[in-house]
Amino acid sequence: MMTPKLVKAFNWFNLLYALPVLATLAFIHHFGVNVPFMDSLTLTSLFYEIHLETATFSDFWVAHNEHRMLIPRFFIAALAFATDWNVKVQQYFSVLLSVFSAIGLYWISREQRLQNPSTGNWQQFADVITVILLFSLIQYENWLWGFQLAWFWKTTCLVFAIALLQYPAKHRWLDKGFVLSALFAILVSFSGAHGLLVWISVFPLVWVRSQASTHPNLQRLLWLVLFIGSVVIYATGYQEPANNPDRTYVLQHPNEAIPFFLAILGRTFATEPGVVSWVGAVVLLACAVSLWLFWQQRHKRLELAAWLSLLIFPLGFAAMTTVGRTVLGIYGALASRYTTVTVLILIALIHIARICCQRQPWRLFYGAMAVVFAVFSISKSFDALDAGENLYEGRRLGQQCLALVEYMEPSPSNCLQTLFPDPIVIQASWYPQLEQLGFFEFVRDVEFSQIPETSYGMIDQPPAGEVVSLTPESVLQISGWSVLPGRPETPEIVLLSQDNRPAFFAAGLVNQESPDLAQVFEMPEYDQARWKIDVPGTAFPEGQTTIRAWIYDGEKTFIPLTNEIQVSR
Repeated sequence: MMTPKLVKAFNWFNLLYALPVLATLAFIHHFGVNVPFMDSLTLTSLFYEIHLETATFSDFWVAHNEHRMLIPRFFIAALAFATDWNVKVQQYFSVLLSVFSAIGLYWISREQRLQNPSTGNWQQFADVITVILLFSLIQYENWLWGFQLAWFWKTTCLVFAIALLQYPAKHRWLDKGFVLSALFAILVSFSGAHGLLVWISVFPLVWVRSQASTHPNLQRLLWLVLFIGSVVIYATGYQEPANNPDRTYVLQHPNEAIPFFLAILGRTFATEPGVVSWVGAVVLLACAVSLWLFWQQRHKRLELAAWLSLLIFPLGFAAMTTVGRTVLGIYGALASRYTTVTVLILIALIHIARICCQRQPWRLFYGAMAVVFAVFSISKSFDALDAGENLYEGRRLGQQCLALVEYMEPSPSNCLQTLFPDPIVIQASWYPQLEQLGFFEFVRDVEFSQIPETSYGMIDQPPAGEVVSLTPESVLQISGWSVLPGRPETPEIVLLSQDNRPAFFAAGLVNQESPDLAQVFEMPEYDQARWKIDVPGTAFPEGQTTIRAWIYDGEKTFIPLTNEIQVSR
């Protein structure tokens, strides 16, 4: 119990710092699924080589698309073998990295207040807004994707590189802050393609702080030499992926490239294609004003240089992404994962405005701007709950299908596509390796039972007894209900088979509302016992096909539902 003395001593800002972190942890706890997804699955072969003790440095060095992910591969491999590849641990590790970033950003602003008290107003307020932005759920795609801890790692390295360059020891041409900052820049350079941008983004701070050195030009030159050396090493042996988008497209279609670039910048505030580019233009204008302030406010240039470095990094990222992804169209710029980087723009603008708006009426303007940033971030976080639910359902279906991978047949509706676009790679290559690694439990030796006397459910639509005519362009929705009689639970998924083959070509979660079934069976647990599956016409062969629905009872038995339907293509 807190005494009045403790209540008085308690800094309530600490609670405001903690709430965004706790909200993100709760988001991951609720919507995170322990199953590898997309790029994560491509690491299976690396883990297999480590398991066989045949892994070499080149296995970690090899490019992943355009990225050298040397350092993140070590992190992810260590976490995978320590936790039997519990992907949710990687998601929580992303939060830990962001906590480190928040501490680094807090240290920068605190040191600036101590070294230059004239910039100290609004510091705690700005720090709280920083944490709200840094842990915004608008980044839901990365929070729920363990592989993306690499992005949070890059942010942490950037922040630490900036923090270590603050307020150098005077009259020394090379100090430990510079050395350690360069070390973090080297680490992030080999953590992904846009990690190389750290050298460029931090250079204004290196330029300003080197003025306290006895040999300022040597510091600047050394930083540039390290940058060039990192690029040369990064490019050594690099081969352009065969399926990479055409990088000259951006030059041939500037009318598409400019809105794409602006859309990346504006994604933290808007998602509508007709609005987001205009929002991005406003953000870009604010960045230009920040650069002008850096040039004009000479007596505050060291403080501004730190936040300008944080600002330049996401601008470079947006430009790099525009070159590589404009061909995907404007919707390609609206991916949630990009906001992990571009949210740094808002954090930088908050602190640049804090330093420059110390007098009225600008202080009032600054307070209004900060509140707008916070409100938009919180509102977009609430919007992310629906997106989190959709990702959760898709990956939970993929998790169930991966466990039953031996019984999935090649099909355009194969449910393994919720994890990776090409299910054949999962089944033919990664599944045997995962089986030997022992990271996941796979279901084998399951019996296909006959139709039981007690009904486990049925297909409602289409009605039994009629033949449904399809074309390759058709999409057939099959729906029904399923339960586990005598058990206070419903099956996880329903699986569809063709012509009584002992394999499944489609599946869906049992998660639709069914209050009628809960009432009929007098089982409150059956309030979500309905299901529906959309199947493309291309999933069916020409001619007439019999479709039957099955459930897996969790006890080595596939149980058929009561009826079957006929389709003709």
